[in-house]
Amino acid sequence: MIKAFREHWFGLILSVMVLMCACFVLVVAIAPHGDAKMRGFTPCTYTMAAELGQTGEAVKVIEVMKIVGRGFFCYGKVMKEGMSLFLNGKQKTPWANYLFEPEVVKDEFAGEVTEPFSEDLLKANLLDEDEEELLVNDEHKENDND
Repeated sequence: MIKAFREHWFGLILSVMVLMCACFVLVVAIAPHGDAKMRGFTPCTYTMAAELGQTGEAVKVIEVMKIVGRGFFCYGKVMKEGMSLFLNGKQKTPWANYLFEPEVVKDEFAGEVTEPFSEDLLKANLLDEDEEELLVNDEHKENDND
């Protein structure tokens, strides 16, 4: 047993670290990120989204990685807080503060009947037009000017 550990200690430690990171990412992916009471991971997610929105158009990859890293560090703090609350007897499980049924904000206009888009507005999209029509129109304009 000790001989096998001596030969494979690095791989075992690396495997445990990768497994822990995968579990962390899985928990963050499963947990709700939008809650009306701003519980759990919601403040971290909103902060990360606001920072990403403020970076502008010319975003460097390093800046995005830093912002996402700070977001995941915040998620880790939420998990640590849940563990400390559990150990102090303030909640039933260590994950009770971030794995819960979220309360969503109700949409004010959900029950109201809204006016449908007009046909002119739906046809106003220039991306739906064929390129051939544009080319044909351009050719006719050049010939008319001659």
